Amino acid sequence: MSYKEKRVIPILGMFLVLLYATINVAKGDTDEIKQPLPSSLTDLAAVKVIEISDANGQTILKGNFVESGNDLNEVERTAMLAGNGSNARGKASIEISTNKNGFTEKELEVETYNLAARSVFKVTVDGQEVASFTTDHTGKAELELSNEHTK
Repeated sequence: MSYKEKRVIPILGMFLVLLYATINVAKGDTDEIKQPLPSSLTDLAAVKVIEISDANGQTILKGNFVESGNDLNEVERTAMLAGNGSNARGKASIEISTNKNGFTEKELEVETYNLAARSVFKVTVDGQEVASFTTDHTGKAELELSNEHTK
């Protein structure tokens, strides 16, 4: 193999990887579903368990929240979502922050992967159903519940 061929192959390989990544990002970009935080969910800092269940009410993913960050103006908690015997997985996070005007923003974010494609699922925290969402063609979904969306 000539010196030129040895230099061209890595460059060509890098180009193909970038092209593949660009195409997959363009076609697989999931829009985040944004909904208001239910008024019944008043104390996000106390939430312990989150569950994702299918339309039949069967729990597919479940996780327990743990502190992941805490300072004077912000509380962060995360839960890794796992199921029994499936590839489905996800992550949920709670963020509570107070801005300089005194407004306390509360968010519950959920990301799921490898659920049934184009299917409806319910989000339950501490036994209370708070939202539902539909997965995309790959079984992925991103959901944000926030009191920002109620302003």
